[in-house]
Amino acid sequence: MKKLLIGVLTAGLIVSMCGIASAQGSANPASAAMDRISKILSQKSLTARVVMIPTVKGADSKIPQMEFLMMMSKGKSRMEMDMTKMMGSAHAGKGGAMPGLGRMVTIARPDKKVVYQVMPDLNAYCEMAIPDASAGSGEVPKVDRKVEGTEMVDKYKCQKVLTTVTAKDGTKVEVMTWEAKEFGGLPIKMETETPEGKMTMLFKDIKTDTPAASLFEPPAGATKYASMQEMMMSNVMKMMPPQE
Repeated sequence: MKKLLIGVLTAGLIVSMCGIASAQGSANPASAAMDRISKILSQKSLTARVVMIPTVKGADSKIPQMEFLMMMSKGKSRMEMDMTKMMGSAHAGKGGAMPGLGRMVTIARPDKKVVYQVMPDLNAYCEMAIPDASAGSGEVPKVDRKVEGTEMVDKYKCQKVLTTVTAKDGTKVEVMTWEAKEFGGLPIKMETETPEGKMTMLFKDIKTDTPAASLFEPPAGATKYASMQEMMMSNVMKMMPPQE
């Protein structure tokens, strides 16, 4: 299960934090693996529905898939996720997500070296600094790309590529990508497989229109908190009944 979680985090990093990877360059194995993807996305504007499908071998029940909306423009990224929908099956009959904490928006701004975590239902956000790449170990992992043919994904002609990232300690991470020529080599399908299972990620309903600049800023009039914890605790306090 641990290796599957690594696969999940790797796939999630590709999508939601590609702006951070771009800002950090190849300072660590994770950002090095995403370097090529980040460079492509930094030159593109797009909106897509991203679906992540986890599969665990021998699991008694099906693991719910994750879905979110992703926007990119000139290196900036925005990810919108509805936690209520994701947690619906797991919390059926139990009240679902905590009120106000259903929708989550993550905005990565490498140009400002910050990430905004926004809770639209609370009209609140917090700001987190993107770590300085120079603070890392400075190790540059080995990255090998092997083209394994051409395949169609939905209606797009893609180059199928196996990317292997080898860290200094010999640890290897493999990611299979289907890179759409129509979008300059953007991976619209990705798979990370381990002995425990597989994570598949798909880009759906891709549009190349440029998103509004305001979508990459905190909401106007929203309350700013010092941290994610403070923002969530503030909501919990508001929900508590007044003391007599």
